Amino acid sequence: MVPSLHQSVVDLVHQAIGFMDELMRDKIDMEAYAGGLKTLDADGLLAAYQKDFKQDSKLVYYLDALMIISSLQHELDFQIAEYGANVASEDIKMLRELLPKFDDTRS
Repeated sequence: MVPSLHQSVVDLVHQAIGFMDELMRDKIDMEAYAGGLKTLDADGLLAAYQKDFKQDSKLVYYLDALMIISSLQHELDFQIAEYGANVASEDIKMLRELLPKFDDTRS
């Protein structure tokens, strides 16, 4: 297990969930939500740990989380136009379900 990967992904997931939560509670608007998501460096982590993801199948949950966040960053305009602002609720659910799996991989 790559320790810095674990903490980096956990932090990113918590930040993404926070932005989504604020959007769903009408604490921020769509522009602030999109701006907040774009500050997260999911693509940088995907690139930095690309070799690790290919070599260690235990990292699949970290890869999944980064792919969800990256997808949100790159496809947010399309997703909102297609599905509406509530698209965030499914992503919150998936990211929250991944969090406990990260700890399972550390054992």
